[in-house]
Parts: sequence; structure tokens; C-alpha cells
Amino acid sequence: MKYFLILFLGISIVLSGQVQNTFPYKNLDLSDQLLNKDTFYEGQVNKDEVYKIKFESVKKDLQKPERYLVIGVTEFKEKLKKFEGEIIFKEKFRVRDSVDGILLFGDFNFKEKTDQDSGIFKGKIRIQTDETLVKSSTAGNVTFKGALEKEDGEIDQLWFGNFFHNDIDKVIFR
Repeated sequence: MKYFLILFLGISIVLSGQVQNTFPYKNLDLSDQLLNKDTFYEGQVNKDEVYKIKFESVKKDLQKPERYLVIGVTEFKEKLKKFEGEIIFKEKFRVRDSVDGILLFGDFNFKEKTDQDSGIFKGKIRIQTDETLVKSSTAGNVTFKGALEKEDGEIDQLWFGNFFHNDIDKVIFR
């Protein structure tokens, strides 16, 4: 009994240090919904400058199925820069007044791989789609919103997506 109690306490301590991700679509692969090889996601930096991003590779992490490893390129002021990073999905919600509508939320973290003027992107991702589309390769409305921290410490607000928003501040992110 004494050993059982020690084993139980040990397992409890280890598990309490880990936050479990309860994203319900861990068994599905959302790579095709994120991948936009032929076209750029478009958006803005600081609400006035055009910003584009394209994923060249999106791979689901088999060890952490809510996590996707991405490689891509950004275009800003006619300069192309390579980046790599991750997207981690965390939550799913039903869209109010919609039979099949769902929202998927998560976090993203990308790092540009250049010698100069590189930055780190951090923020939130939101996918609005139908439940039936999640199980196919058809993308819904994909939107990213966050900050770009440059090497000099300057932080720019940015967003990008596969459709244009009239007012990104009205789009809900979690």
C-alpha cells in the first residue's frame, strides 16, 4: 500500500506539471486547410502596409497532434523572407445560429530565417468553417492576428488571412 501511494503521488506530480490540450480534432490532419502553396495569405502591418505570407510546407506533429510545423515565405515591401514555426490548435466552438458552423482557435509562432531585419511573429489563429469541411481538404476562412517583433525591439501589429477583413478589430480571437 505504501508503494502504491508513493507511485500515485509521483504520477500526480508529473501530470500536474503538464497542461493537457483538449483540441477535439487531433485525429484529423488540418495541413491541407492551412497550406496555400499557390497563393499568399494577405493582410496588413500596422493597419496600413500590405503584408503577405505563404506556407510552403505544413506538417502535423505526430507526437503532439494539435501542433503543426510550418515553413514558408513572407513578402513585405517587395522583399521575400523565409520563416519556420508552429501552429498549435487549442479550442473548437460552435458558431451561433449555424447548424454546421464551427470556429477553431490556436496560437502561432514563426521566426524569420534571414541575416538582417528578421523578426518573430506571435499571435492567434482562427478558422471559421463548417464541420463537414474540417474533414476535407477545403479551407474555410483562415485568419492570423498578432505581433511582429523585430530585432531592434520594435513591435508591429499584423494580421493576414485568406480573405479581406474590413475591420480586423471586430474579429474575435481566443
